[in-house]
Amino acid sequence: MHHLPLALLALAVLLYALYFSHLTLLRYHAFESRALDMGNLNQTIWNTAHGDWFRITNQEVDLTNRLGYHVEPILLPIALLYRLHPSPELLLVLQATVVALGALPLYALARLRGLSSWLALSFALAFLLNPTIQAANWLEFHPVTLAPTFLMAAFYFLVAGRTREFALFALLAASCKEEIGLLVAMLGLYAWLALRRPGLGLTTMTLGGGWSLLAVFGIQQAAAGGNIHWGRYAYLGETTLEKLATLATRPDVIAAQLQRADVGRYFFELLLPVGFTALLAPEVLLLALPSLAINLLADFAPMHQVTTLIYAAPVSPFVMLAAVMGAARVNARWSQASPKQRNAFAFQTAAAFVVLGGALVGQRLWGYLPGSGHHLPLTVTEHHRRAQAILAQIPPEAAVSAQDRLNPHVSGRRTLYIFPRVDDADYVLLDVTGPAWPQHPNDLKRSVDALLAGEFGVAAAGDGYLLLQRGAPSKTPPPEFYTAWQPTAQPPDNVELQEVSVVFGNETDDLLRLRSYGVGVDRYGELVTTLIWEALRPLDEDFRFYVAYLDSELQAIYDTRFYPPTAVLWYPTSLWTPDAPVLVQTLPWTLDADRFALGVGVYAGDEGWDAGARLKVRQVEPTAPLLQEGTLVRLGGFAWDRAQRRWMRLSPDAGAPAQVVDAAFADGLHLEGSTLPEVVRSGEPTPVTLFWRAEARPQVDYSIFVQALDADGRKVAQWDGAPADGVSLLPASAWPKGWRGAQTVLLPPPALTMAGEYAVIVGMYDWRNGERLQVGDGDFVEIGKVRIEP
Repeated sequence: MHHLPLALLALAVLLYALYFSHLTLLRYHAFESRALDMGNLNQTIWNTAHGDWFRITNQEVDLTNRLGYHVEPILLPIALLYRLHPSPELLLVLQATVVALGALPLYALARLRGLSSWLALSFALAFLLNPTIQAANWLEFHPVTLAPTFLMAAFYFLVAGRTREFALFALLAASCKEEIGLLVAMLGLYAWLALRRPGLGLTTMTLGGGWSLLAVFGIQQAAAGGNIHWGRYAYLGETTLEKLATLATRPDVIAAQLQRADVGRYFFELLLPVGFTALLAPEVLLLALPSLAINLLADFAPMHQVTTLIYAAPVSPFVMLAAVMGAARVNARWSQASPKQRNAFAFQTAAAFVVLGGALVGQRLWGYLPGSGHHLPLTVTEHHRRAQAILAQIPPEAAVSAQDRLNPHVSGRRTLYIFPRVDDADYVLLDVTGPAWPQHPNDLKRSVDALLAGEFGVAAAGDGYLLLQRGAPSKTPPPEFYTAWQPTAQPPDNVELQEVSVVFGNETDDLLRLRSYGVGVDRYGELVTTLIWEALRPLDEDFRFYVAYLDSELQAIYDTRFYPPTAVLWYPTSLWTPDAPVLVQTLPWTLDADRFALGVGVYAGDEGWDAGARLKVRQVEPTAPLLQEGTLVRLGGFAWDRAQRRWMRLSPDAGAPAQVVDAAFADGLHLEGSTLPEVVRSGEPTPVTLFWRAEARPQVDYSIFVQALDADGRKVAQWDGAPADGVSLLPASAWPKGWRGAQTVLLPPPALTMAGEYAVIVGMYDWRNGERLQVGDGDFVEIGKVRIEP
């Protein structure tokens, strides 16, 4: 009977290890691992494996020993394994395997405490589905991510009375990070008070707490002059004693910090994935108090995250252990009840549903499996694969300065820096096609220009990658460097491109053509716009591209003046081959809006879009509105679809009107029809949709009025404003010939309080002098009637 749950447990552990090994390896090969911390940890382990214990140069500050950041003796045995296969991939597979094995002591504890094998399996599965541990596993390699498995094993052996095994796993846990010794000390407190083993408890408390104190106030003091993370608690006081005094005497300060940390949300995200069953054993949950205090009292927002970063990982094992111990407690009391009330099977079945239900809901909201809240659809692109040819040219003994996402891939060496720190580096490795953290893209370009003007030359380049070498003779990239901006037949990032022909030029010449465009998101959901351009003739001048995301009032929510496309910096138009497509992509941006209109323009000079020499839009096919004196084309509108997690194209019109109007106003705009309700309740606004068509481009930015008239022709309500379509406001002078758009306005309710029937009229006027435009034989057109009811 117990064989099937055990077999399923083994399968689940295997599947987790394989999946998260695959996921983290894919993340690594897709260049999503970062210098902090994949790069610096891999360098630390590489140096330790080669006898230079804990040496690190791969940080933003000048500290050359990892012990100054964190005390992690577990890296020593890992370094021995590393000598067998010295690569970051080993670390990622090792981490996924150790995390997966954490399900075993949890299962064993549940069985030890009298729970059925099926309920024990439920807790083990809940651990493997737990978003907190998945987040830590996903986020590259960190020794602290190994601690939950060791802590749960230590707790199981402690409860089982197997002291030697408890000591082994307590030692392994404490070696993962300086703070974990405090959690081991809490296990000692549990042994003393709950298990009535004062000798073991006091010994464990002394050794565990002593180790953490030694690590922080001894080892880190020697390596770095103190704990560099104390600044996160500076609000408590300058010295350690002042901090302790504030904790003891200022509950208002602590309460304010817990409010800033959003402690309610923090515990909700911790406890939901076990169906809140951890609350049934609060004394076990409280064993995580040291890590809870370290996280929640820190004035550092990332430490308050539960399902995206590593900081809550040391708390997660106690949530799981408390859930098991709490269920076992209730089960024991249930079993002691009278025979009429006893139904152990029913209780354990219900408990399994609660635990697995919470785990599945938590996974759906915050997990990392496909279809879950934090799952990212990572792919290794051709651009990523092309990096290998560049990486292979760096000698293993060379000192290297590498950009953030390239850094881990060259971190197996004695000396490595995060660019722009160069110091004594022999090589500089860059990918200039994307974000340039910690630099602005403009600063990256200036940094490279300065290096090339000095000792460095181009050793190799390709597809936007640059390898600079000290003393290399070449100062210019080879032609293969520019392939990053020369698109293939496959649209980049699977963006759905819309074909257009927008020609920009000066008063006499056509210079550049926009051939297609598309809007999409990168793997993190940030907005990216893709533009395919071509030069219509050889260009002597380097033109710049202005991309703006406009709100419904045509005001820029964000534009590329701050964050220019990389093509502008690295593949200027003076290098373009006429008639050859060129890819220009905006850098990813989180747009603080759920809809926008896309505007594109071209200008010359360093003065910027506002002051620079703008090119005119000389041709647009298919037709599109032109703004800012014909220099900015509004290509389309987009709205965020939350269900599909993508930007959906907006239509400027809204289907067919309910009433045909067919009224031609002077100077170009034609009202084709309208839609308005037959009945409106008193006190509510009246929605009116107007369907416009431009028969010719108006010469003046006319305004529109919509009025409601009573039976005597008296105005009882009015709306005034500029014309618009389904994307944004659209000044009359921006309507190109043939453009159609639907505009919905709301007649205000205050005057429409009396029941009755009212005529709705529409007109246009010159806002400069109030003169109305002619339409037919009059200066307005009636579009229908609306009845007001109480």
